[in-house]
Amino acid sequence: MEISGTEIGNAASPYIIAEMSGNHQGSLKKALQLLRECATAGVNAFKLQTYSADSLTIQSNRPEYIVDDGPWKGRTLYDLYSQGQTPREWVQPLIELGGELGIAVFSSPFSPGDVDFLESLNVPAYKVASFEINYQQLFNRIVQTGKPLIFSTGLATQDEIAEAISLLRGQNSKNFALLKCTTSYPAQFEDLNLSTISYLQKRYDVNVGFSDHTEGFLASVSAVAQGATIIEKHVKLDEDSTSVDSSFSLPVSELHNFIQLCQETKRTIGAVQDGPTNSEKGYLKYRRSIVANRDLELGSEIKVSDLVIVRPDIGLAPKNLDSIIGRVTKVRIEKGQGIHLSQLD
Repeated sequence: MEISGTEIGNAASPYIIAEMSGNHQGSLKKALQLLRECATAGVNAFKLQTYSADSLTIQSNRPEYIVDDGPWKGRTLYDLYSQGQTPREWVQPLIELGGELGIAVFSSPFSPGDVDFLESLNVPAYKVASFEINYQQLFNRIVQTGKPLIFSTGLATQDEIAEAISLLRGQNSKNFALLKCTTSYPAQFEDLNLSTISYLQKRYDVNVGFSDHTEGFLASVSAVAQGATIIEKHVKLDEDSTSVDSSFSLPVSELHNFIQLCQETKRTIGAVQDGPTNSEKGYLKYRRSIVANRDLELGSEIKVSDLVIVRPDIGLAPKNLDSIIGRVTKVRIEKGQGIHLSQLD
């Protein structure tokens, strides 16, 4: 899978997506500043969300429309989405700046109409949020674009994940990836179930990443160790404490270290090892071997007391000890010399 020419897969470094979401503080200037700082930190992509409060919900103070827990407790859905939405007139300047900075800028649309708008700006990829996994009309519209698609699995059952993949493959869509996600804010470690990453990779033979709603670095690093090929992390300007996602977002000043840790973790995975690595080969000589414990004259019959199993590796392997007891030397062997079959009758 590729996005804007950057390879995503097991052979590549983790593809890092900085998620702005609603962390723009209602200011295009601050959104552009966040994008610049994310690019400086080394992300591969910067992601927006494209929706309007009216496309997601209605204005209502009924209890069903009021958030009852988490960081947004007590707020109406309409108020929350109104604060978090990214104005459409900001998207093109952000995409253009991303092009100047050399990173991909794409978005999570929340309706087919949002896709139509983003297509008019020729975004390079799409992300479907976890809440929308059952929105088949949205998936269908994105598939029509032929662009890479990433979707989160938070809230979904295995059957729903299978249904989404079947929908995509049924339309010959191959350029997609999944993100393991825990849809709570902030997510708790005990709810992450990161072993699902390797399970999904094996079951569907697709790229699987992790959308991180936890605080700090640990969860994403652990996800990379589980084989995640994509990491999505909510980010914010350091001084931002008021945006809708600020409570669980990574301050942008910490983003460079975050990326480095993910990349270093990826390098530790490697492949199934058979034998020493190049850096280990020089230490093979310090394995144990069978060595003469005294001077052995020509014609000596080997006894246990004549031998010792010590470092370095200059003789037969220890497993050969019993097979050479009672053999007769056909050359003189000095104390400390390694024992070899060629020396024995």
